[in-house]
Amino acid sequence: MPRYILRRLLLLIPVILGVSFLTFILMRIIPGDIVTNMMGVSAANNAEVRLKVLAELGLDRPILEQYVWWLGRIFQGDFGYSFIHGGPVIEQILLRLPITLQLGVMSMMIAILMGVPLGVLSAVKRGTAIDFSSRLFSLLGISTPNFFTGTLIVVFGAIYFPSIATLGYVPFFEDPLASVSRMIWPALALGLGVGAIILRYTRSSVLEVLGEDYVRTARAKGLSETAVLFVHALKSALIPIITAIGIWSAYLVSGAVILEEVFAIPGLGRLVLSAIENRDYPIIQGTVLFLSLGVALVILVADLLVAFVDPRVKLA
Repeated sequence: MPRYILRRLLLLIPVILGVSFLTFILMRIIPGDIVTNMMGVSAANNAEVRLKVLAELGLDRPILEQYVWWLGRIFQGDFGYSFIHGGPVIEQILLRLPITLQLGVMSMMIAILMGVPLGVLSAVKRGTAIDFSSRLFSLLGISTPNFFTGTLIVVFGAIYFPSIATLGYVPFFEDPLASVSRMIWPALALGLGVGAIILRYTRSSVLEVLGEDYVRTARAKGLSETAVLFVHALKSALIPIITAIGIWSAYLVSGAVILEEVFAIPGLGRLVLSAIENRDYPIIQGTVLFLSLGVALVILVADLLVAFVDPRVKLA
């Protein structure tokens, strides 16, 4: 197990390098001008001022040289300084990371609590109205973009339930109850889509396991359906479900970027959108690096959970 974890952690290095390189290159070839955003149109049109600003920011060097220089600073724990905010990038990331983390955890909890039970119920009640309703719900959840669901929550909440606050953020340690009650709405909008996907995975996995020989043998022995389901079937069915949860956690990252803007949440997603608009390269590069590492670690944890649930899986 330790060797497997170490090997997987070492494999993160080329992944993170590849993501960081693509982000670095793409941010410099898309239209936009950091000098104009920082100094205004008049100053940006002055050739002397433009060259001076680019030199101060290190943007007058070749792109590959800029990347190697930035990467060297990353290995020293220095993520650089924001062009727009002025402070260290790492401070901005650590300030907003708990907010996005809270949104992601609450969204995944909603997705699991909704998707797994409904998926099991749909499989057990196959061909009934319950199964049809669950599949229809999952289809709607998968088809509906999370930002559309979030917009509906904000608009209908403002019109019909003005006393319920749906926008903004309250720090968790300042007022846990208010923080959860405020964050539950974006978490619901984000969790519904993932929960619908988990529902489909759960239903398919449970149906497949219920058709196995050992399940039929358990029924032939006279065991109750509850015992057959929870003792024999569900443990094997959890393996693809756990894998799906790990993979689709990456969806929460992309979804949070949009929903934080919709619900006015000052998390990493909103920070990235603001940085893209202002061409704040250090913020974008540092945030993408953090988010990529987070997704990779979640998938690693999912793999370890699969090995824990199913001893047949060998982590060599």
